[in-house]
Amino acid sequence: MPPAVVPLLLVAIGVPAAFRAAVGRPRGLATAWLAAIAAVAAAQVFGELTASRTGVLGDAQLLYAVVAAAISSGVLALVERAAR
Repeated sequence: MPPAVVPLLLVAIGVPAAFRAAVGRPRGLATAWLAAIAAVAAAQVFGELTASRTGVLGDAQLLYAVVAAAISSGVLALVERAAR
């Protein structure tokens, strides 16, 4: 596994878990992890395409990854809330 992928994977796993611990949602943690992984991958690509150097650790776009994972977790929580 490339070294830049490790912090991105930790963000994609940690943000939804922290979101769930803080507010009790998303209930489907596996779904939240999958959504966060997709969002983090998209954020990484966006950061590479824009040549952004904000919040960079090695080649990982951490700031974008954290924001994308938080947004995906929040959206999933809202969808779960609306479904109830």
